[in-house]
Amino acid sequence: MNERIIWFAVGHPPDAYETAEQGKRSREERLTLEHALQELGLQTTMSEDLGDLRSLLSSLDPVLLLTELHHAAEWEGWGLITDLREQGRILPVMVISGGEYGEEAVAAFDAGGNDYMVKPVHIGEFKCRVENLLKLTGRRHDHSALLRIDGLILDPSRRLASRNGTELKMTPKEFDLLYYLAQNLGVICPRDEILKQVWGYHFQADTNVVDVYIRHIRLKMDKGYKNKLIHTVRGIGYVLRAPEYGATS
Repeated sequence: MNERIIWFAVGHPPDAYETAEQGKRSREERLTLEHALQELGLQTTMSEDLGDLRSLLSSLDPVLLLTELHHAAEWEGWGLITDLREQGRILPVMVISGGEYGEEAVAAFDAGGNDYMVKPVHIGEFKCRVENLLKLTGRRHDHSALLRIDGLILDPSRRLASRNGTELKMTPKEFDLLYYLAQNLGVICPRDEILKQVWGYHFQADTNVVDVYIRHIRLKMDKGYKNKLIHTVRGIGYVLRAPEYGATS
């Protein structure tokens, strides 16, 4: 999957103090929201600094900017969003606030926001709002069609994978990586590009995470089959090839 959102979260202002329990709830809520986004097929890249956010927006094409703001109207990032939109970029912005509805929400919309929610966030409502926002802005790709490749079936709407009728038990990231390779059937995918599209790394990362995940996927998908779908391109990356049937949707 290559649909990505950027989640910008500012730190607490100096006069705001959390108890340990409040901090724990805040972290748990963030993890729950990340899981909800993952269920929607969206990959999250976190940012807490405007300079970093500017770099991410120049190197990635996120379908949504999710912002955690204390006082939305005072956020300095709105100027960056305005500049991008004047360049023709479509970037919907959802604000999650620890404040209230009413005037706070009006200020967020006036500043450039497209949706607004107050903590604690209802997960079902959150998912519906995200889906609706992406559809209204045309940033939601059609994942309704299955990908079929030499007995391999990938169902992105339910995030299920199977080969020759046997379900493949995959982690969310394994599915994302396999789906990305399947979308680029026959195309050599360099490791750095895989890191960028699947993991959201916008820099040259010194890691073998791609190789590790490919090994796991091969054990689940190719082991025991004559036709191996994933192939290594030495020194570059990986390619998924279908020796007999090709891909249909």
